[in-house]
Amino acid sequence: MQPCSSLDNLCLLFSKEEIDAVILDLPRDKAPGPDGFNNLFYRKTWHIIREDIYKLCYDFYSHSADLKSINSSYITLVPKKDNPKIVNDFRPISLMNTPLKIIAKLLANRL
Repeated sequence: MQPCSSLDNLCLLFSKEEIDAVILDLPRDKAPGPDGFNNLFYRKTWHIIREDIYKLCYDFYSHSADLKSINSSYITLVPKKDNPKIVNDFRPISLMNTPLKIIAKLLANRL
């Protein structure tokens, strides 16, 4: 029997329990991504959309997911203080679609 590599679990199929745990862990107060849906939408409608997200995760694993449809983001500037006047008075944030965040979190949890 070969020794098990600590990275072997990165290659395993995502379980429904892993995906459910990520959904339950999504912060509720984040801004929506380019698709217009925020994390609260996914949490509130999980009983309706979960099979679609499971399929996306399984398609990602099998390299058949069309990531172009979810892999976009908006970069926006948020003022650090009232009445910003120069570029350093802002901080950039990237607004990503939640399905991409879900896949990234699944992989990060395994690392």
